[in-house]
Amino acid sequence: MSWSRSFVVTLVVVGCLLVAGPKGWAATLAPSALRFRDLNGVQVNGREVVYPQRAQQLNGKQVEINGFMVPLGISDGKIRRFILIEVPLACCFGDGPGIEQMIFVTLAPGQELSAASDYPVAVTGTLQVGVQRRESGAVESLYRIVNARARKLV
Repeated sequence: MSWSRSFVVTLVVVGCLLVAGPKGWAATLAPSALRFRDLNGVQVNGREVVYPQRAQQLNGKQVEINGFMVPLGISDGKIRRFILIEVPLACCFGDGPGIEQMIFVTLAPGQELSAASDYPVAVTGTLQVGVQRRESGAVESLYRIVNARARKLV
């Protein structure tokens, strides 16, 4: 009985490694790199919103992206929700970002960042692509990263 159980376990492990490809099992667990330029090109055709191909491919997947925080509330000196943007709002290179260049981030339970938001962060979590509306019906976001972890880069 133990021989057949060992054989089955070995077959499952080998099968998983074959599915994972030449980079091995760890490659399937690593988040995909997301860049703000991957979010550009949202088109609205009537009531239909068409997202860039790369954003569609990463929808529902683990991603990692770097940017700057715009806190959506501070509690006990900690941030748990924020908008991630490519450059700090104090940047002198033009207007603030459009809605397609903002990612609403909700940190995983137990995760938090200090209230200072003048440093870049790396965010890893599940990307959600699609229109999210406020109770009033107004569009709040096109992109979200949920169950996220964030770390200071500087």
